[in-house]
Amino acid sequence: MSFYATVAGYIRYRTLAFLEAAVGRLQTGGWLDDRQRWQIDGRVIEHGRIETIDTDQLVLVIPPRLYRNLARITTRLFVGATDGVVVISSTDGCFDGWIERPLPAAAASTPPTGAITSIEAIDLEAFARESGLGVKRFEQTPPDEYAAWQDRVCLAFHDTFDPPLPPDLADQPRD
Repeated sequence: MSFYATVAGYIRYRTLAFLEAAVGRLQTGGWLDDRQRWQIDGRVIEHGRIETIDTDQLVLVIPPRLYRNLARITTRLFVGATDGVVVISSTDGCFDGWIERPLPAAAASTPPTGAITSIEAIDLEAFARESGLGVKRFEQTPPDEYAAWQDRVCLAFHDTFDPPLPPDLADQPRD
């Protein structure tokens, strides 16, 4: 069964080996092709003017998109991470948002058996209320109007919480 979620963020790794392991996991799962380009269901996606895998800075950038099943494995991408933020939201059988960051244990030379990330769960309905977007009730709202409201809330959530690129990548042109 698939799980669709909008995912965006970056992860900085302690060593090239950890970055390469994350890239390998993403290639095995079909999110990166053999040329390390992001793809969704086999189609390469455009993602702007920056490299999404920087082997000099040891950074993996996840361009903001709706991905199938990527949200299920983000914690595993943090093995070997020294910094990073991944922001996720979904309306696929839920209405949730969460923000994932590495714990110090993530950067250990050998992958730990305990927790390596902290996950902050965000109640998107409460976020909508606090952001002035109001709250729609599924039972009392036409389906297309309810879906449009959820989309507006998720966009506002990502506008608020998606991390800026690390300064060393922000102005770097793509090759």
